[in-house]
Amino acid sequence: MKKRLLLPALLLIASTTFAQKAYFQQDVAYDIKVSLDDVKHELNAFETIIYKNNSPDELTFIYMHLWPNAYKNNETALGQQLKEDGSLFFYYADDKDRGYIDSLDFKVNGESVKLEYFEGNIDIGKIILNKPLAPGAQISITTPFHVKLPSGKISRLGHIDQQYQITQWYPKPAVYDKNGWNQIPYLTQGEFYSEFGKYDVYITLPKNYVLGSTGDLIDNPAEEAFIDSNWQATKAITKYDTKDNTFPASSTTLKTVHYHQEHVHDFAWFCDKRYHLLKGEVTLPHTGKKVTTCVMYTNRFANLWKDAIPYVNDALSYYSKWNGDYTYDVCTAVDGALSAGGGMEYPNITVIGSASNALMLDIVITHEVGHNWFYGMLGSNERVHGWMDEGINSANELRYVETKYPNNALVGGVNGSNKLAQKFDLDRYKHRAQYYQLYAYCSRTRTDQPIETHSKDFTSINYGSIMYMKSAIVFDYLRSYLGDSLYDHCFQVYFDKWHWKHPMPEDIRAVFETESRQNLSWFFDDLIKTDKQIDYKIKSVTKPTEITKNQYVVLVKNVGEVNSPVLICGLKDGRVVQSLWFDGFAGEVGLMFPSGDYDAFMIDQPEVIPEVNRKNNTAYTHGLFKKTEPLKIQFVGSLDNPTRTQLFWTPAIGVNKYDFFMLGAAFYNHTVPGKKFEWLVVPMFSTADKSLVGHADAFYHIRPDKVFQDIRFGANLNHYHFYKIHDEDVFEGSAVPDRRLGWLKIAPEINFDFKKSRPRSPISQSVRLRSIYLKTDRISAAYDLLGNPETWVIDYQERTFYEVSYLFENKRKLHPFDVKLTWQTGDFMSKLMLNANYHINIAAKKKIDLRFFAGTFLGKPTSTNDYRFRMSGWSPSGFSNQDYLFDNVFIGRTEQDGVFSHQFAVEDGGFKAYTATGQSDKWLTSLNVTVPIPVKSKALNPFKIYGDFGLYNTTGLGTTTFMYDAGLQITIAPNICDIYIPLIYSKDIKDYNDLNDISFPERIRFRLNLNRLNPFDLLNNIEL
Repeated sequence: MKKRLLLPALLLIASTTFAQKAYFQQDVAYDIKVSLDDVKHELNAFETIIYKNNSPDELTFIYMHLWPNAYKNNETALGQQLKEDGSLFFYYADDKDRGYIDSLDFKVNGESVKLEYFEGNIDIGKIILNKPLAPGAQISITTPFHVKLPSGKISRLGHIDQQYQITQWYPKPAVYDKNGWNQIPYLTQGEFYSEFGKYDVYITLPKNYVLGSTGDLIDNPAEEAFIDSNWQATKAITKYDTKDNTFPASSTTLKTVHYHQEHVHDFAWFCDKRYHLLKGEVTLPHTGKKVTTCVMYTNRFANLWKDAIPYVNDALSYYSKWNGDYTYDVCTAVDGALSAGGGMEYPNITVIGSASNALMLDIVITHEVGHNWFYGMLGSNERVHGWMDEGINSANELRYVETKYPNNALVGGVNGSNKLAQKFDLDRYKHRAQYYQLYAYCSRTRTDQPIETHSKDFTSINYGSIMYMKSAIVFDYLRSYLGDSLYDHCFQVYFDKWHWKHPMPEDIRAVFETESRQNLSWFFDDLIKTDKQIDYKIKSVTKPTEITKNQYVVLVKNVGEVNSPVLICGLKDGRVVQSLWFDGFAGEVGLMFPSGDYDAFMIDQPEVIPEVNRKNNTAYTHGLFKKTEPLKIQFVGSLDNPTRTQLFWTPAIGVNKYDFFMLGAAFYNHTVPGKKFEWLVVPMFSTADKSLVGHADAFYHIRPDKVFQDIRFGANLNHYHFYKIHDEDVFEGSAVPDRRLGWLKIAPEINFDFKKSRPRSPISQSVRLRSIYLKTDRISAAYDLLGNPETWVIDYQERTFYEVSYLFENKRKLHPFDVKLTWQTGDFMSKLMLNANYHINIAAKKKIDLRFFAGTFLGKPTSTNDYRFRMSGWSPSGFSNQDYLFDNVFIGRTEQDGVFSHQFAVEDGGFKAYTATGQSDKWLTSLNVTVPIPVKSKALNPFKIYGDFGLYNTTGLGTTTFMYDAGLQITIAPNICDIYIPLIYSKDIKDYNDLNDISFPERIRFRLNLNRLNPFDLLNNIEL
């Protein structure tokens, strides 16, 4: 029985699968009448949608995108994403800056229907049909609607004063395709997927607005004359007043303009009474069709935009040549108040944000115009498969720049490299380097993500570095491998087959594999769907012999994770003599290369392969060190140059109270992107002690695939001076002139950074293990037989400490916090400390800072004053070395008088008022609070109010003591330099000040956190 049923069952499964996968596409036709109220910044409209069900399914409801509701409150998907990305303007926005859509009254074929909202997403509606919509049938959906326009500072829809960008503004059916409904909330990071259809939109607004829109202007001689008048006036302008951006009064007369377009999946319009307008025309390469082009701009960037018509024309020409001709009659670029990226695309029209120069304006216009292909005429689901839109478009953008500006360099602009580029060893980098370098930075740190990642799941940096940049370079890699002719043929077939439709990843893959007759799994499976890395390495080169048929044997090993094609180049005097592509492979393969006059072989000399490591790509045919690159000594720094062994240097200057000025140089190998092994040596000459001081460190990175994001181990070494012997320090007849006491610190450590639960998670965890060896000079008295001091003895003290710390950080932008637990032991001391920081946001750029500290000694109390907990943080204090691990940078480490004695580090209790009381050899706990002054004034931004509260107990103290202080904080540089003016104290602090006759100016202290200025730490700590 089972055997007899098996074949019918398989046929049923196959037929069901075929039915599910059969392509269909719904038809939508819009008729929208909308009016703009430029006083209230509102839209009032009525919409009619003819919706035809071309699916094989009966529909009982239709999802409707109501995207203006994304701007209504902080709980929307947009609100949550903006908050997660750290943009708090919307979170704290006033009601006047928010937006929404309302006054909806959906009817189907004239009968009211029920509107529901999708799982709490108020920007996704669901209309319940009174009766099912059968396959092949159509319905008429109508509704009035009202849109309160949000501030244009939030995202794409909105206004800045009376400049309007009307996008994602009307009720729109979600896409229903073979995968079901694609109802998606509005997001800034993550774009759209909509049904193709026909649009007739009637826009009513004051007569003097200049309007740019999707579609063709229909039968409106008055508006055509208005546009022509603006065009003629703009052409006559010889000089723009770029400082005049005032809005003229709105006309009291209204106009209605009608735009029509077919085979588009969205409709956007932009208007401003200040717009200048220029028109042009371009002839397409394949069909000879003429397209009208237009740019609209205000005075602000007029000197750039006045030359922008050729940018639109060239974009249409090149994209049409490579991919297939533009199918519409008009194409417009608009200068707008865009906050969501540098530009944003809509059918027939694109809006551009600010541009720094002509080249950047050309590139951004080209990129956005290019979206008329990807995702315009090729309507892929860019929320899920963003690379089919942004990635392929960025590859075209890269090709456009390299074709139009072949000499454009990373540094030096369109004319190629300049002296500055040569000086910093950057003249070798062309335009494509910016795409590769950003990807390489993320890939080397193993923080990259697969190209095929849902848009909302990318980290902010990967949204650009992977979906745009990596996608661009891998498609350019594919083009280099296939050759321009075959590559263009594939895209033109893809365009012919899928324009005005919704292609999926499998569709573009099928076209490329069919037309190229190749298995491209290395591309579509490995490079698109995974974060696997490419890395080929030349192991050796064997010169031609009779056995090798007079060919070179280039032994190449695949040390990467992708078996992708590899390009081998034979070079002579640095120039490529011959190059050959070889199919990808695993392991080691001897590649046969034709004989010739070569002095080196290189993998991918043009650098079209996105290899993660290019340092192992070259082998020389002669010389002692055949795989070692020439040494390049470079001032300051550069990008990682695969053709050089790089050594960087820069002058180094230091200063402290005991070495005075320190002059020297820093030598290092740090580059961008970073290396696995990084080192730094900073020798300096102490002008006071006439000796060598300085700093050195070396660290190696291991980046596993599991558990840990990074394992970093190495050591720091520091040697400076910390005390000068004063006249009052020496006994009569036993002075040691100009003697300074020094310290040496050697601290090996290992750091474990744990992988995040998800890439966008704000939570990070790390563990640090270190050993600290300290050798410090000391001065002590020698006594005679009667016990009287008679001379000074200078020797040294050696101590070793061990430390284990665990750091938990939640770097969310709203109310971030961190907790650090530290155990230290050594020199007969063992202590446990908890340090926590919590930041309460009260405005977009203001927050209350809370710091909590708790510390206790383990075992017996310490007998050494150095290690006591101190309520007043750590200060310079003679030989009582409060910063006993020498972790902080003090200008006057042991000063007790003068300005340098006022520097302190916020450690232990963190009190800003100094007192010698509040020391503990048992336990101490404190709370430090900093509050911004509650007045809206930029002049008061640096000023804050602080308060410190603490409890402690110590040996010999019968009770627990409570202390407090408060005062004014002046921030000079956030987290680096603050000045603290104490105003209120508890009695014991006041008594200490009075007893020691400490004047008010002497009570002022400052924090100077110079550790934060280490440029290499700043680079390593970039939040990805």
